Amino acid sequence: MGLFRKQDNPVHVDGQLSIRLEADRGDDAAEGWQITERPYRPRSRESLLDDLGSEGGACCVLAGNRILLADGSLVAVETLRPGQLVATMSGPAPVLRLETTRLGLSRKVVELRGTGDQCLVMTDDHPLWVSRTAGAGERREGWGTYNLAQTMYESRQGIGLQFDVPPTPLWFDLPEQVAHAQGWLHVRPIFHAFDAETTVYHVVVDGAFSFFAEGFALLSHTMHAQGPAAPWQGLQADAGAARFVDGLGALA
Repeated sequence: MGLFRKQDNPVHVDGQLSIRLEADRGDDAAEGWQITERPYRPRSRESLLDDLGSEGGACCVLAGNRILLADGSLVAVETLRPGQLVATMSGPAPVLRLETTRLGLSRKVVELRGTGDQCLVMTDDHPLWVSRTAGAGERREGWGTYNLAQTMYESRQGIGLQFDVPPTPLWFDLPEQVAHAQGWLHVRPIFHAFDAETTVYHVVVDGAFSFFAEGFALLSHTMHAQGPAAPWQGLQADAGAARFVDGLGALA
């Protein structure tokens, strides 16, 4: 238990200066603030409390995030079209559809820095494939999210994946080991407040459970599997996959 001591004003906790914030009712009234009666600030539309407007999935990325195609090229998420082949953790897979929804009031936006100029900007509920060391020292992989409450809400509402194993709540103040196209990266999120009406995008792939945005492996709402069959080591040069992609191109 921390040591709490007061020396007049300010207050120190565990030897660190703590700033006390106190409300001044006179100042609050002059600025139009009140706590005793709702609404105490301009009321938002209740529909923004839910992530309505999408066909299914809710966790999303913002426009401009680059999606990795199976041929190694990158395209902005908002330009994806059904049938395009994207890279996934389990091999090339076609895009089934691109969903759009609003950010809403129950989510924030997080920024994750990858390698080079990679900068993933996504909703904080979007599950990432992560690695954690268990109590016995063994390494475990699975889905994790910075907004577990929202992720499980989506699951209960039928607009998210029904997880075999609930996602791990991720640390927002400590680095996490996150799956990347090159293997694993240690990242720490930067949180942003965006307008609730911000349009966000989700990629649904056919026959796979993931896609890559700005190099990071993200969950896609399909039920074929819930994770890679083997421990993640990054995307490997696969001659068989390349031939598969070339063959599909020849048939087009």
